[in-house]
Amino acid sequence: MIDSCRSKADFAALRRGRRFDSELLWMSFAADAGLARPRVAFALSRHAGTAVVRNRVRRRLRALFREHADDLAPGRYLVGTRGAASAVTYRRARAELARLLETAGAFPRIKRTPT
Repeated sequence: MIDSCRSKADFAALRRGRRFDSELLWMSFAADAGLARPRVAFALSRHAGTAVVRNRVRRRLRALFREHADDLAPGRYLVGTRGAASAVTYRRARAELARLLETAGAFPRIKRTPT
């Protein structure tokens, strides 16, 4: 289960968090062990496309976060797109988001086996 970032405190924490970039997405992450569940917000500007396109991208990103919900570290996440949001397919967004989450250290609950 994932909650939404809605309060001033959530966005103030995100401003103090770290930012991570990829080719199509960017993400700000502020870890907070005091939260029961991760909180997520999306930032899609009008430059990303029409409202229909932005809503489609937001739904895709929300679905991707739900896929990772059980493995995510508690904290606040703010995700946005770079350039045209219509270029963000589900498969590519999945790969980019997984890379960003891995770089941010947001997967502490995944048990890694030594290779």
